[in-house]
Formats: sequence, structure tokens, C-alpha cells
Amino acid sequence: MAQPGAKYEPLADYHSPLGPTVVEIRGTLIVSSLETLRTLGLFDRYLACLPADQHDRVLYILAASWVPIEIAMAHYEACEAMQLNEAELENIGRHVSQRIMGTFLGTMVRTAASILAPDRVPLRQYPRLWERVLRGGSCSVSALGPDDARIESRGVPMFRFRYFRIAYAGLIKGAGGIFRPNIQTRIRNATDSSLTIDLSYR
Repeated sequence: MAQPGAKYEPLADYHSPLGPTVVEIRGTLIVSSLETLRTLGLFDRYLACLPADQHDRVLYILAASWVPIEIAMAHYEACEAMQLNEAELENIGRHVSQRIMGTFLGTMVRTAASILAPDRVPLRQYPRLWERVLRGGSCSVSALGPDDARIESRGVPMFRFRYFRIAYAGLIKGAGGIFRPNIQTRIRNATDSSLTIDLSYR
């Protein structure tokens, strides 16, 4: 996405005081995921993949709560076990993003959009979004040119699941779309605990 010869400019570098690995995630991520699975007619398929001893722990999560990573992993492991195809995952990513942008996270992003004008200023606020959905881990944001950027997220165990990677990319696209409706995202690199996403907003 970056233009040849574009100048690399660091915009943000965040390291959680809780350590290099995420230990809790905001419940709204899981609640939005569950609601999307219901809407798309995939909930029964999901339940068949979620161990019975995890049902109460996962299905009664409150959106505003902080969820231990072990419970989050159980949810996303069940989502991964459904073996959804690329089109289904992208559709889920869009739905999850729309739902999350309707929560307090969306309010936060829209408030920032109303007071932060230059394109690179919102990118510098990515650590604020991180702190509201994840506890632990680290992230960095860099400008790759006037209309391109890169977000690197580290220490997130759920990145081992393709389902979560695509949903998370959808969250970033949804947040960025409030500032620039034509934003495009592409997963550049992924490991079991890290994800690099390139953004273009020409």
C-alpha cells in the first residue's frame, strides 16, 4: 500500500503496564460476536463447537465487563472450529464492526473524530482504543505515506484464530471509517500472537 520512497513516520508506540501479553478483553468484543452469529444463523453451529462446561461462562458475558483471556480463548476457539469460509468471515467482520461502533467504543471514536481533524492525529489515538478493548500487550502505529499507515498489534493470544484476526481487522476498519469512509485494510502479517494491518485511505 505504501508508495515507493515514502517516509516511514512513527505515530504511536504503546506498551501496557500489565505486561507484554493480553490478560483480559472487553466483553463487548465477545457479545458483538455472539450477536452476529445469531443474526447470521450460525449460533447453533457455534454452540455445537463450544464445550458444554463453557456455555454459562461465555453466553452470559456482560458487554462492559473485562473477560479473562481463558474465557475469550474458549469462545474464539469455538468460532474457529466452525471452519467458516473467507466470505463468511469477512461478513462476520463487517457485522461485528458495525455492532461495536454502536457501543461506547463507537461513541469514543466519533467524539475523537469531531475534535481531531488531521488524518494522522486519529492514528495516534489507536492506543486509546486498545486500552478500551484489551488489557496487556502492545501496539504501534506508523505512517507509510500521506494516505497509508501500518498498525502492529502484539501479545494477543487470540490472533492464532483466523476468525479473530478478520473480526479485529473489521473493528479497525469500522473505527477508521468514521474518519475516512473510503478506508481499506489488509492483513500484512500474522503470528499466533501478533498482527500487522496496512491501511489505505485515499
